[in-house]
Amino acid sequence: MDDIGWWAEGKDEEAVAAKLTEAASASIDWAAQNGVAFDHGKTETAIFRKAKTTPTATVTVGSNIAPFNKEATRWLGIWLGSQLTLKEHHSTRLKDGRNAMTRLKRLTGQIGLSPENFRKVMTACIQSVAMFGAELWWEGTEKRGTIGRANELQLLVNQQARATTGCFRTTNLGILSMESGLRPAATQLENRQRRFGLRLLSLPQGSQAREVVGASSKIGKRLTTALSYTGRTESTVLLEDPETFDAELK
Repeated sequence: MDDIGWWAEGKDEEAVAAKLTEAASASIDWAAQNGVAFDHGKTETAIFRKAKTTPTATVTVGSNIAPFNKEATRWLGIWLGSQLTLKEHHSTRLKDGRNAMTRLKRLTGQIGLSPENFRKVMTACIQSVAMFGAELWWEGTEKRGTIGRANELQLLVNQQARATTGCFRTTNLGILSMESGLRPAATQLENRQRRFGLRLLSLPQGSQAREVVGASSKIGKRLTTALSYTGRTESTVLLEDPETFDAELK
């Protein structure tokens, strides 16, 4: 059996560690009764809290001791730090995007792609990597922390535009953006968040993910704001009438 997780809440790390140890013991007993084996050595533990201090508590899983991760933990492609700022995730994805940029510049230079095809490659292979998961941390152009991240992404977009057009580094950025056909990073982040909200709303009736849009949480409010935008947007195709989870199979 693979990919099993335990979740616990507590007033401090010791209380959380005790609950997780109890959950691990119960799971191991269940596995022994049902002929299932867990690889205890692959167990990872993470704690999310406001404190910046390094956790010292440990979780006992069978005969193994699993300390809480000191670095960010990867979960479903998202790097989660202990304070859930997603700073580590942005840094990791930006680094991956830059590495992809370096490899593609060398490859496309040998093949000799046209500017139009070069732009498509940049969008599909670099921007999708660098901006993966940005919907979770983007808070708009008024938030100081997210503007800094958007500026870092904009520098990468500028590099892509120069590689697409062959322009010099001194070329005006407005002309560079227009000639390359690559949109500014902030605009892309806004559109990604809007599409994320639309995807959630297109889920079947009864899905708890639909409830995120319009919720009182920070991301719920951000998605509501993004969906209320009335300016020019990209076309998005959604199902006319999403079926419920309990719909009959045809």
